[in-house]
Amino acid sequence: MKKLMEDLFQHIIPVNEGYDYLFSDLVYVPIYETSLLVTKRTIMPISLVEEKVLQLIDVGVYQIDEIAQILGLERKLLDVTLADLYSKNLVMVSTNSCKMMTAGREALNNLNRTEKKQDILKNVCLDGILGNIIDSSAYELLNNVRDNDGKLKPIIPIGEVKYYIEQFKRISQIFDEENILYFSEGVQPVKEELLKIDKVDSTFVKYIKIPIHIYVSSNGLDIDIVQVSNKHKELLELYKDYIIEQINNKKVLKNHFKYRRINQQGYEGEILEEKSGLYDELKKIHFTKNKKGIDYTLITDEVFNDRKLMDGEYRDILKYIVSQSSDVDLYVDNLDDWAFDSQFTAALTENMGKSNLSIYYAQSNNIKAAKKQIEWNFKGGCKCVEKDKKCFFCWKTESYLLYGVPKLRNVIDDNTTCLCMSYYLRINA
Repeated sequence: MKKLMEDLFQHIIPVNEGYDYLFSDLVYVPIYETSLLVTKRTIMPISLVEEKVLQLIDVGVYQIDEIAQILGLERKLLDVTLADLYSKNLVMVSTNSCKMMTAGREALNNLNRTEKKQDILKNVCLDGILGNIIDSSAYELLNNVRDNDGKLKPIIPIGEVKYYIEQFKRISQIFDEENILYFSEGVQPVKEELLKIDKVDSTFVKYIKIPIHIYVSSNGLDIDIVQVSNKHKELLELYKDYIIEQINNKKVLKNHFKYRRINQQGYEGEILEEKSGLYDELKKIHFTKNKKGIDYTLITDEVFNDRKLMDGEYRDILKYIVSQSSDVDLYVDNLDDWAFDSQFTAALTENMGKSNLSIYYAQSNNIKAAKKQIEWNFKGGCKCVEKDKKCFFCWKTESYLLYGVPKLRNVIDDNTTCLCMSYYLRINA
């Protein structure tokens, strides 16, 4: 019971002054995990043999046989070194003589040589909304998101190299971090420098998840959002205006604003009042340090009583009452409205456990499709029976009734509505 009371307090939806709560959901920020084709400069040390050969050429020893004799090398071994120096444009080689190139003199002076070449720089992450290069290690990036309704529509087009070129300094830092130099005794490290970004080689879209609460103005149509967890506060501040704009333009979370038919004559279910002072009691328990001295009997009697639930209580109360019952009945008005609701079908899997579920529906537009959808999402198995109980949405167990009463609320504009649910708990006498 201690855990339940803690969960109830933690999940109660915060009051947003001047706004009414609508629903909670997830939005996903698109992040482009990109591989870039880049040009880099590589500074590589020359070998000791290469150094000595260049030194001899520099002082006027051009004959290959003479160089081999001075160094005590077989001609075949020296030919290999000269061929390597030639391929690096450090010397020119003829039948039995060689000549220093400008790059060879620079290599001799610096004891290294410079080479430009193309390479692939992986794991560069670009924010698809703001266009910023981000540190992917700071976020939990999701590879696959099934819920397309929660995906924010990107503003930055995929594959545009200019967004990366504009942030060359930041990408150079990523390049340097990928090529950290490790010094070993007696070994000169290879140094690399990013010169330019040539093109986007490949892009894979990932997502950052942000759980949010959505509200509507108490005396208007304006939408507002609040983060579910404080750990997402700074993240939401970055994207808040863009999320609200996309909600208003029906680009994200649009399923919540689809037309829903409700019976204008109303549904069965007594309209109860919230339990006065219950939130304060849950808060007091939460902040009490010595929880061993708490008598949970009193607060349990308050929670499991005839009352209107506070916003955010529904899921925890449902989970508890189902866990206490072997048989659960669910009464709905239109089965299709729930069968194709991903949050509802997820709740079945999460809460049913070993309980036997029976669903009674008043109507269905396509009962075969609705049953198939429920069976596909909910593997626990249930029976669906046509039976009108004048309920919009009601869970029934041996001990409790947990039901929802719907209301259509105008949001965004005069032609858009959102289905708002008030939940009530009653002792099943």
